[in-house]
Amino acid sequence: MRIDVHTHFVYLEFTKHLQGRDALPRAVLEGGTYVVQCAPAMRLPATSNIVDMDVKLRDLELLQVDLSVLSVGVPGPDVLGGDEADDWAARINDYLAGIIAAYPGKFLGFGSIGFGSVERSIAEVDRCIRELDVKGIQLFSNVNHRPLDSPEILPVLQHVASLGVPLNMHPGIPLNLTAIDHPSLVAPLGFLYDTTLNTMRLIHSGLFDQAPDLKLIVPHVGGVIPYLQGRIATHQAQRLPLGDRPPMAHPTQHYLDKLYVDTVCYHPEALEYCYRLLGAERLLYGTDHPFAAFDLAAGMVERLDCSEAERELIYHGNAERLLRLQ
Repeated sequence: MRIDVHTHFVYLEFTKHLQGRDALPRAVLEGGTYVVQCAPAMRLPATSNIVDMDVKLRDLELLQVDLSVLSVGVPGPDVLGGDEADDWAARINDYLAGIIAAYPGKFLGFGSIGFGSVERSIAEVDRCIRELDVKGIQLFSNVNHRPLDSPEILPVLQHVASLGVPLNMHPGIPLNLTAIDHPSLVAPLGFLYDTTLNTMRLIHSGLFDQAPDLKLIVPHVGGVIPYLQGRIATHQAQRLPLGDRPPMAHPTQHYLDKLYVDTVCYHPEALEYCYRLLGAERLLYGTDHPFAAFDLAAGMVERLDCSEAERELIYHGNAERLLRLQ
């Protein structure tokens, strides 16, 4: 069995709502397909395999994916700000619940949060988990250009942790676009830098001390965290100051060891390194369908030099435990 924790859908009504905006993101209709200009260097078309779930399922069957955990791709509703963001998060979640009901046994979901207000965001988290039966919460790597350790964001994340469900991070349009001014730079580099930066900001915020059972999934084999882990842990072991924040209760490595990562990557050496460093128990199968070379990403685990028992953990066992499917 294969459970894909990193696969996307688009609510076309939300995309249409982005038409005519002065600020980015902005949608335009080109040749019958809606295209979202997410950033000066990034445009994403709403292709049939992200809008039409029948088309998506045909792709997933070819990839031998049995169960997909859907999440919104960029942009999320948070980019609208205020009540508008919270309103659209609720609409997107209702649409997601409709997909899950219409395709029993094929789709699960991570709920969207607008972060327009703390109160409405927490209420929407509760509605997602308790009424819509989604399995976790989607968290972009920044919220409407605010880092994830902002005081108006952390209480929502603490509440998610208290419910025992995972936070599934996905890149947002990077906070720092300086010199990242071309489509070939945003997704390959900017996305990974932003997830890494904001994962570390969450660790330094004390969130994992306040919510020690927090389950955070970092995408794309952990951004660049696995490759910088020794440097990160060594520098923090020297007790470098964290500004006006109290010291963390444990060495940085303690928190790095709590992270989960998905397997979305495009060459086997990257996944092999993560497996050797993190262990099979912290890897979750993902394809990133329908973006980039999703068919290549889908085959990486099969090429991994691990035991069959470990491969089954990665394909479905870890997801079943995290999503409480067992």
